Amino acid sequence: MMLDKLREGAQGTVAKVILGLIILSFALAGVGSYLNGPARSAPATVNGIDISQQALENAYRNERARMESQMGDAFNQLAANPDYMKQFRRSVLDRLIDQALVDGKARDLGLRVSDEQIKQAIVAMPEFAENGKFNNDRYLQLIRRANMTPEMFRDSLRQDMVRQQLVGALLGTEFALKGEAEQLDKLYNQTRDLRLVRLAADRYQGEVKVSDEEVEQFYKSNAPRFMNDEKVKVDYLLLDAATMGKEIKVTEQEARDYYDQHQDLFQRAERRQVAHILIPFDKDEKAAEQKAAGLLTELKGGADFAALAKANSSDTFSAKKGGELDWFEKGVMDPAFEQAAFALKQAGDLSNLVKSPFGFHIIKLIGVEAAKAKPFSDVMSDTIARLQADKAKEQFFNLQQTMADTSFENPDSLDMTADALGLKVQSVDYFSQGDAPAPLNDGKVLSAAFSEQLRDENTNSDVIELGDGKAVVLHVTGYQPKAVKPLAEVKAQVVAAITHDKASEIARGKAQGLVEQIKAGDDIRAELAALGLEIETHQGVARFAQDLDQSLLADAFRLPHPVDGKPSVDLVTEANGDRVIVALDKVNVPKEASQMLTMLQGQLGQGKAQASYQSLVEALRKSAKIEYFADAEATVE
Repeated sequence: MMLDKLREGAQGTVAKVILGLIILSFALAGVGSYLNGPARSAPATVNGIDISQQALENAYRNERARMESQMGDAFNQLAANPDYMKQFRRSVLDRLIDQALVDGKARDLGLRVSDEQIKQAIVAMPEFAENGKFNNDRYLQLIRRANMTPEMFRDSLRQDMVRQQLVGALLGTEFALKGEAEQLDKLYNQTRDLRLVRLAADRYQGEVKVSDEEVEQFYKSNAPRFMNDEKVKVDYLLLDAATMGKEIKVTEQEARDYYDQHQDLFQRAERRQVAHILIPFDKDEKAAEQKAAGLLTELKGGADFAALAKANSSDTFSAKKGGELDWFEKGVMDPAFEQAAFALKQAGDLSNLVKSPFGFHIIKLIGVEAAKAKPFSDVMSDTIARLQADKAKEQFFNLQQTMADTSFENPDSLDMTADALGLKVQSVDYFSQGDAPAPLNDGKVLSAAFSEQLRDENTNSDVIELGDGKAVVLHVTGYQPKAVKPLAEVKAQVVAAITHDKASEIARGKAQGLVEQIKAGDDIRAELAALGLEIETHQGVARFAQDLDQSLLADAFRLPHPVDGKPSVDLVTEANGDRVIVALDKVNVPKEASQMLTMLQGQLGQGKAQASYQSLVEALRKSAKIEYFADAEATVE
């Protein structure tokens, strides 16, 4: 009955209208999918050819790994800044675009690399060699490890080699003339004779008064100087294999079983005991050798070794015992002494003369103790510690996986993860990147703690491995952005800054008058005495001197050469606010080229080659159609 009513209703006008609307909505949805299409995955195109997302990801990851290896934690701190990483990704993408442009130019020029050249290049690569020869198995193993087939590797290498043909031809045509290098060499090694008059800002601070209005104005105008650091507070969980190891119980029976099953780990190497006679070189090595040879002759004739050792050996400690030394294994003694001692076969055998850094030795074998397993009692504590470490490592990896799974499945807090691991959540109050407590002061942890993603999404971080058997996962529980400190908190700093600036201006005013007098050729000794100032004389100052302020040095080497015996004069402000009058009296140009000449000529040529390459890339960019797709680019992580 009910089905009949439904059929009747389906034939009605209202039902038909509703059905029509449903069909129309599906149709529009289908059309919309065609119109919208899938999101573009390529981050950029060059003359209609895509730079693939995978290529950008690979290049980005490789460049990031390279920067991390070079800069360490410093790069991780930079990586916490999303604006910096956006610029970093863009620079990687631009490099790929440049390569694509160069590849296109190489194709236009008809540059080619034959299969035989590629084969020769692969065979010559040291990465694929074993014992100095190409190993095909190693080659296949390494390219598979890089997720490449032989064909993919061949094509990639061909592209690189073609690109290098063009770049090499371009760069190889640039060179620098010797005269250019000589001119630059003389500039580098030029020295200057200077006279300096220093007006320290601190001398004039007593003449400065600072009003409340000036404090308020300076505070407002220089707000960035008085900012609090960005801060976060976090909860975290720390897995520490070393801590686990201390809590793991290992019975004596477990240690004994391990000892029995791993006898090879507890072998004591062969030991030897010898006696020796040492004749030092002193001032006459030949005489020492002759004396030692004479003693060896006596010993071979039946003389008593102990008696000769007591009478002649310079090793007084062993000489008292007839030359006897303690038992030793390989790797303890001087190599020449050890080689001779372990070459002796039977107790009582004598060595020939053995030369070491200490002198000439005669060695007598006393006894040999063959290699044997160390008694369990000697290694029990070490075995227990080894088992604890092994179990802790295994437990650490298991718990690390649990930590990763549970913190991901329960992203809102670390409580569930703590329960799963049997750990206690640790909380740290607000800290900046500069004063983070251990273990949060690791660069990778700071990068996560200060990332926008964890704050915005209110999620747990990924598990972060710290090395040394430690791993941490964290949750940001509070954030304080950079903010200007209250005036009351920084008023003393503001007053000090204003005082310093005003004192520096007073010094500038006093110095300016002296500068004009020096330029006019006046004698200013009386004025200097009145101001309590002195002239510093510096002869032969080099361009890269370390004992003068760098801004002063830069200015001194920008001054024009003195003319008609009159010095070139300028007033310089040092980094600390001091004003210094610089008078250039003489420029000393070396007559002969330095040892830097060849290096400079090479650097000049490289600089020209690099400029030519940049010019080529810029020209190719101007004539190319390059499109960037920001959404696709931003997906690279």
